[in-house]
Amino acid sequence: MKHDPFTLRVALDTSGNARGELYLDDGETYAHARGDVVWRGLVAKTGKGKGKGGEVRITSVDLAAARTEVGAYDPLNEFARGVGEVRVEKVVVVGLGTKPVSVVLESGEELEWEYTPGLGSEKEGQPGVLVVKDPAVGVAEDWTIIVQP
Repeated sequence: MKHDPFTLRVALDTSGNARGELYLDDGETYAHARGDVVWRGLVAKTGKGKGKGGEVRITSVDLAAARTEVGAYDPLNEFARGVGEVRVEKVVVVGLGTKPVSVVLESGEELEWEYTPGLGSEKEGQPGVLVVKDPAVGVAEDWTIIVQP
């Protein structure tokens, strides 16, 4: 399963933000002690905008480089190269208040997506859900998805 694609789930808080981590190593050896890992910080941040919310930026950044727990670290370590083809196949964002106008990579590439509006009032109902289909980004690389309101 180490080469299976990932589905990332992002649950926005009431401010439209979220934070999480993805940590991967081989699960068999102590190679992580020499820095053979993929350790990503995943952050969703909603900027100021018109109406109920602004642009949502979902970003993946390398955490291992800033962590001393992994020892000498090379972002192109043996394990990261071994899972270099593993992609994010889907990003599910829960908690969007309105249907986006567009969903793009930071490079400007349009992404395929589907939005299901929430039910009931915003405070007591079911939140809206955005599904970004196959953004073609790797689990071991930096990327940003921009959800434009």
